[in-house]
Amino acid sequence: MVNFDQLLEESLKMGSFQKKSLLVVSLIDFSDGVEKTIIGIMLTILSHEWKLEQSEVSNLASIYFVGIVGGTMFCAFNTDTIGRQKTLMLSSMIGFVCMLWMSLAQTYLEMFLLRLGFGFIFGTTIPLGHIVITEIIPANIRGSIMTFVASVFIVGKIYCTFLCMALLQGFDEGHWRILVALNSLPLLLCCIGSIIYLRESPRYYLVKQQYQQAFEEIELIALHNNTQNFQLTNNMKEGLIENSQLIIKSETNFSQLFKGRYEGFTIRMWFVFILTSFIECSLYILMPFWLHYHNKGFEIILFMMISELLANMCIYKVIDSKIFGGRQKLVIYIALIISVTSLITYIQGEELLVFGMTTISFFLKMMFTTEMVIMNENYTTQFRSMGVGLTQTVGKFTGAIIPFIIFPIFEIDPFLPFLIYCICMLVQAIFAYQFPFDMTQVELDCVKVFS
Repeated sequence: MVNFDQLLEESLKMGSFQKKSLLVVSLIDFSDGVEKTIIGIMLTILSHEWKLEQSEVSNLASIYFVGIVGGTMFCAFNTDTIGRQKTLMLSSMIGFVCMLWMSLAQTYLEMFLLRLGFGFIFGTTIPLGHIVITEIIPANIRGSIMTFVASVFIVGKIYCTFLCMALLQGFDEGHWRILVALNSLPLLLCCIGSIIYLRESPRYYLVKQQYQQAFEEIELIALHNNTQNFQLTNNMKEGLIENSQLIIKSETNFSQLFKGRYEGFTIRMWFVFILTSFIECSLYILMPFWLHYHNKGFEIILFMMISELLANMCIYKVIDSKIFGGRQKLVIYIALIISVTSLITYIQGEELLVFGMTTISFFLKMMFTTEMVIMNENYTTQFRSMGVGLTQTVGKFTGAIIPFIIFPIFEIDPFLPFLIYCICMLVQAIFAYQFPFDMTQVELDCVKVFS
């Protein structure tokens, strides 16, 4: 019985169809990298320029993540109905308008509402891009391609850092409106690219039982990839239909994420992603404050971004290999390294601040890349949007409450967050150890793995 993964690896292969989709989806991660870099810097500038109280700064940071939570929930329950391509096109267009409007905001309330709206839109697009790519990439290079997408996220951060160096005089003043306006352009390009190049995947149509449309998409991929002498035979069609029916034999609803094949996985994945998100969000929010208080410049941020790019190059080499025992073991090893580094940074304080932030940033990038691959491939196509969307939701919800936790802790002791990072990573290693299965080099919708 032939399945879509076999067709991808043996006949359709990786070609121009996937590369065009990859280009469009990469712009989402590029924009995400920009936003992650600019969020803390904007908070420090606005707190100085608009004379904001600590509670107002916390609210501006939090409301973006509240929007993200709403957006990822929308993605989880609605994008399979609307369609991934259409949702991505509309959300990137609205995101462009929101960010451009943000550059013109004159009041705290206006900025507050725009951050909420932009968060919602961006929360919708972040999971979608990875879902789209996961479904059209052959299993043997799936991890490597997802790593490439994650590298574009870092390129976005480097791009934004260079703009900061050119447009800002420091962490508390500069032409931040021009900075925000320029950083809206990748979302416009993403919208245009979605219209021209992006299509629904054959897996999507197979699970929707729109078989004729699925067959047409498969033939279109073959045409774009110049696959020689490819013909979708009746036996192939029957195999694809039979395999898709095996995948969709259970009802698609929220409760199924905690039963049968996913029992023991979803909750553990949620805790792992919550802990990683906690460190990532707090690190990016506090980074400008740490650097500003210790008279460091933007070059430190740039150095950290370059280290993240090197991290992705490293993970690119090993993520599709079982040399470390699969992706599950990789998460455990990285968590332990971050835990030890955080403890050392907490003990040494300012002396090792730059080393600590850079090393944590390096391995955190490896961690996030691995987790994104795990959550996208461990759910079958029927549950992928819901599973990934909800995992992103619970992770991003952490970002909504972090400012109200991390700023008071920072006020007590600027280095106390590193001790918390240490404890978080030890707990995360335990949850990762208990993952029930590993999908490294396994076909995406392989029913045997979940049986």
